[in-house]
Amino acid sequence: MPFGTPGQLIVHGLPGVSLMRGYYKNPAATAEAVRDGWLWTGDNVRERDDGRFEFVDRAKDMIKRAGENVSAIEVESVIVDHPQVAEAAIIGVPDPIRDEAVAAVIVVADGAELTDVEITAYCQERLSRFKVPTIVAFETELPKTSIGKVRKDELRKKLEGAEA
Repeated sequence: MPFGTPGQLIVHGLPGVSLMRGYYKNPAATAEAVRDGWLWTGDNVRERDDGRFEFVDRAKDMIKRAGENVSAIEVESVIVDHPQVAEAAIIGVPDPIRDEAVAAVIVVADGAELTDVEITAYCQERLSRFKVPTIVAFETELPKTSIGKVRKDELRKKLEGAEA
């Protein structure tokens, strides 16, 4: 990748040493992750000036919008900085014209009130135009796994068919 451009981190072990044998009872996932001895981590990284790499986003959380890549983590970090937002999750949902639409699912802080128009204006001041969510939904809580990760797959199902 050109310097400073995010790309997926892939790694290779020493000869005769495996990074991992595979996913337990899941050969399809193993075939997706391990290709020709290389482990595709699913992490997008960018090279820094000092030659080290910094994490950008998970590849599956990168939203493709009209030829542009939108980092869900970047948009989430902007939205959670809003004083009336407790939590936010950003997902891509199908868009017939732009590949994917940027959708925000927001949990408002206790006692606060917030509208989609206010979130859109807030984002327009802080993000490039193509990164601003075109769908804003409010929930009382975000669905999570047993270890506290947001279940973005459930949010995608919930927003299927939402209009941008």
